[in-house]
Amino acid sequence: MSLKPGHAISIGMDEAIHFIQGHQSFLVVGHHHPDGDAIGSICALHNVIRSMGKEADMILADPVPEAYTTIEAASKITTEIPKGKTYDALIFADLANIERAGDFDFPDVPSLCIDHHETNEGYADFLYLKGEYAAAAEVVAEMLFAMGISLDKDTCNALYMGIATDSGFFKFSCTSANTLLMASQLVKLGAEPAYISAKIDEKTEEAMKCHQRVVETLKTYEKGQIAIACMDEKAMALDGENADSYASIPRCLKGVEIAGLFKYEGENSYRISLRSVRYANVAKLAGEFGGGGHARAAGCKMKGTFEDCRSRLVEAMARYL
Repeated sequence: MSLKPGHAISIGMDEAIHFIQGHQSFLVVGHHHPDGDAIGSICALHNVIRSMGKEADMILADPVPEAYTTIEAASKITTEIPKGKTYDALIFADLANIERAGDFDFPDVPSLCIDHHETNEGYADFLYLKGEYAAAAEVVAEMLFAMGISLDKDTCNALYMGIATDSGFFKFSCTSANTLLMASQLVKLGAEPAYISAKIDEKTEEAMKCHQRVVETLKTYEKGQIAIACMDEKAMALDGENADSYASIPRCLKGVEIAGLFKYEGENSYRISLRSVRYANVAKLAGEFGGGGHARAAGCKMKGTFEDCRSRLVEAMARYL
C-alpha cells in the first residue's frame, strides 16, 4: 500500500462494495477546508459501516464548519488520528489528491477513494470514480442503495446535504436526472430538506459583515465576462470557515462567465475558488496554476501580491472565454 499519484486501480461499484464488506476497521478521510459534500460523504460512510457491526473513525484536517453540524455524526469527526487505534482499511471520499487530506501519518493498509472529481490523481490503491456525478455523496448514495442497507435519518440527511450543496441546491449544471433521483430517494427515506437548508442558509452577524466586505472588492474584466472578488485577512477572520461559499458573489453577477474568489492564506499567499456559468472549463484553468476540480467549479493556489496574482489570473481566464 502506498499513497502516491498514478498507481490506483480503477474499479466499479461492485468492487467498491466488496472492499467495504471485506474489511472490519476503517479510517474515513475527507479533504481540508471541508464542505458539505466531504462532510456528508464521510458521515454517511461512517454511519453505515458502524451499522454493519464494523469499526469506523473519521478525520479531517480542519474543524467542521458550524453550518454542517446539522449532521449528528459530524460531532464524531476528529482532526487527529485516534491514538492507539488500528485499522485494516482507509476510505477517502471527495478527495481528488492526497495533499488535500492534510498532514497525517496514515496507516499502511489497503485504501479506497470514492470520488467525483475528473482530476482525481489516483493516489489510493483503488479508485471508484464517477466524474459525471454532481457530488461524492451522490456516488455514495447510489452505492449504499445498491447494497440494500437500511439508512437512518442522519445518514439520509448527510447524503442529501452533500448532494444539495455540491449541486448548488440543484441549480448548477452538474445536476442530472440521477442527482435528483438520489435526492428524491433520500427524502423518501427520511432526509429533511428544510432542516438542512435552514441551517446552511443561517448567517451570523460576522458573516453578513464579511459578505459586505467581499462585495466591495468585486471587479469585472473583459466586458463583464470575468469577475474577481477577494476575502482579505479581515474577511477571513470574520467567516473564513465558510470561505468557499463566497465564490457565489462574483459568479452570480449578470453577464459573468468565469468568476474567481481570492482567499487570504498568509502574506502573498492565496487560495482561489474558480467558477464558470455555462461553458468555460475552470478545471483546466486551475490546472495552469497547479490546481484542479470540475469543469464548472475548481480551485488552485497562487503566490505573490494580490494585484500581481489577480492580473495573472485574469490574463489566463480570458483565454477560456
